[in-house]
Amino acid sequence: MAKVDGPLFSVEARGKVADSIVFFPWKGRHVVRQWLAPTQPHSTKQGYIRAAANAVGRAVSKIWSKSQGQAVDSVLYQHLTNTVPAGLNWNAWYCQGFLKRLQSAGTLITASFTALVVQYSSLATAVLTAFKTNATALGLSDFAFSYGYTSNIEAGCQLYFGAVAQYYNSIAGSAPYNTYPSTWAATDVDNFKSAHTT
Repeated sequence: MAKVDGPLFSVEARGKVADSIVFFPWKGRHVVRQWLAPTQPHSTKQGYIRAAANAVGRAVSKIWSKSQGQAVDSVLYQHLTNTVPAGLNWNAWYCQGFLKRLQSAGTLITASFTALVVQYSSLATAVLTAFKTNATALGLSDFAFSYGYTSNIEAGCQLYFGAVAQYYNSIAGSAPYNTYPSTWAATDVDNFKSAHTT
């Protein structure tokens, strides 16, 4: 049932009317549209997209900033806010750098995501250990989805995805940020972790 403040077609309306129209506020305006039955297809591609977005989103959530209630704006946060294009949020732009890497002509290529996971797993032992250790220190944890990409995504892999995102966004011209993360040494991974929090 719709909740209407004031008479019909006046001040504000919210909710649906008889599975036909929906009233709601959007960007400060009161709008109405046709009601559509919600769907949740749980397609394979949707599962890959959710896994990718969740993985890089977890990595970006560990970047300290005063706006998130932290004591300092971290080095990584400062780099991001200095290079983000006008009109975009820094965290959305950071994730976009990773998600664009997985697309071709605006369509997600599931093999691109799988290839990045394999790339992470193939890192030199010391570098792989550094990603795992530093991810745990940042508070990242493994997760898996029940559809689409159902394999476990390790915490270290999430941090690696964050490193890929910062590389593709060219957030800084200095090492290790200006080199692709698969070429990093363990000390570069340690420095990248430190850039999240200091």
